[in-house]
Amino acid sequence: MCGIFGFVAKGDNKLDLPTIKAIATITMSRGPHAWGMAWVDGRGKLRTYKQTGAIVDSLGLLAMAKDARLLIGHCRWATHGDPADNTNNHPHDGGDSYVVHNGVIHHYRSLVTKHRLRMHTECDSEVLGLMLQKFRGKPLSRAARTAREAMGVFPFAMMALWPDRLIATRANGQPLHVGETRDAYYLASLKFRLPGYVSEFPEGEILEYA
Repeated sequence: MCGIFGFVAKGDNKLDLPTIKAIATITMSRGPHAWGMAWVDGRGKLRTYKQTGAIVDSLGLLAMAKDARLLIGHCRWATHGDPADNTNNHPHDGGDSYVVHNGVIHHYRSLVTKHRLRMHTECDSEVLGLMLQKFRGKPLSRAARTAREAMGVFPFAMMALWPDRLIATRANGQPLHVGETRDAYYLASLKFRLPGYVSEFPEGEILEYA
């Protein structure tokens, strides 16, 4: 099942920690086995952290991202790969980016063969990061191609983070919602505790927040 969440600041605003903690707590109901996040800090550097266990047991660690301008997070319900092996947990490395995913990529082995990918984990979602590394072009086109090849006919949601942008998409009924305030956008699988005006992320579209 899993759950994902994200944050995009408007202007020079920074992450509101109480808000992201509340969103993470709700998101954990979709994935208690492991959690992780990637964020762009105040210096514009892309950083990441992940660990096994429920995020509600480690909410204080979200303070690592207190100066974040952009952030993606993941609460994992393990399907492929033991969450005790932290390499299986999200975010996954996209080379110049990181990616989180909600869903099961049932045909991931065929993608590995098709694109001659070399997997280092047992997690199906790793193929998203490997394809982001493999494909050429601008972030939006790479993310769009990755999502198109990975989603198939199954519920799918993905967020990828670069130092200057967050790209998100969902398809086949997988939930994703957006809350907008004067200061920021907040994205999450579940709409509860999202601040501001909340709407459903458009089905089948890929959007770039910068």
